[in-house]
Amino acid sequence: MSLAAGSLMTGISGWFSVRAFQDAKLLAEIGSTPMAELTDGLHEVRGTVHGASGFKAPISQRACLGWRLLVEQQRRSTWEVVYDTREMVSFGLGDGTGDVQVDAGKAELVLARSTRVGNGVISVPSPEWDALKARLGDPAIEPTTPFLRWKEETIEPEDVITAIGNFAREGEAWVVSPENLLLSDRDDAEVVRQQRRRGQRHAMWALAGVAVLTYGVWSLVGAST
Repeated sequence: MSLAAGSLMTGISGWFSVRAFQDAKLLAEIGSTPMAELTDGLHEVRGTVHGASGFKAPISQRACLGWRLLVEQQRRSTWEVVYDTREMVSFGLGDGTGDVQVDAGKAELVLARSTRVGNGVISVPSPEWDALKARLGDPAIEPTTPFLRWKEETIEPEDVITAIGNFAREGEAWVVSPENLLLSDRDDAEVVRQQRRRGQRHAMWALAGVAVLTYGVWSLVGAST
């Protein structure tokens, strides 16, 4: 079991770590591309969101083009995910030189503006918790603690967003692939730093996987002698 778990942790976390550091290096080198100069491939663009608000965020009730809600409970020294869900509509992003179409259904969101990011605590049981369950359905796990922390992120019209991903021409429009897409309201340097921090976190998990793998090998060798 230790060998399998260690190998899995090391392989997956190592891959994500390398990918994040590579993305940070590439983003630092390429800089932002005006939408009028887009070509097929990886680009970073920055523009203003436009489109019709399609949803209301579940906690803030803000009208938005999309939202993500993360609800967690603390057990011992770890945080367990109770909800990690989102609703998104495709929206346009324009910079004055052109427009791109964005599907944020799978995007990594790196948002920081206080008007677009909310944090708080919800008690269990409570009318607020019941209303949230009625809106979102059954949670990933039933809470066993009296308080849950939550973080809600929204994308709204007129937000200025950086989009990093693989762009392609479809007819007369530019679209960005929903796979490996990063959306941020931070500037270029902050996005690069975020990717580096992401790489460091995955590297720590990879090191933990190496430790588990080493323990598994040591246990196997000890059992055979």
